[in-house]
Amino acid sequence: MSTLADPVTVAYPAYKALPAVPAKLKASAQDFEAMVLSEMMSPMFAGLKTDGPFGGGQGEEAFRGFLTQEYGKAIAARGGIGVADMLIRSLMVTQEIPHGQ
Repeated sequence: MSTLADPVTVAYPAYKALPAVPAKLKASAQDFEAMVLSEMMSPMFAGLKTDGPFGGGQGEEAFRGFLTQEYGKAIAARGGIGVADMLIRSLMVTQEIPHGQ
């Protein structure tokens, strides 16, 4: 468990947390955010040269994509950059049934 305060709730005390979110929706949004993050990080690793006894080769090039996917999953699992929350809010609004119907 983290001992750090959530920066959003500290900066905006009136910020309302997401209402009860279905687990499947939350997991899908988090997976989408992980994919976005890994795609954003891919160019960051594209220009890196490798060195050392196991550096380089086709094997490293093949597994570099897996590494960026795992980085994306790890960042998204720890709150990410807000893409999942934005997606959840948007989907929940579009699925709301207007009152009186």
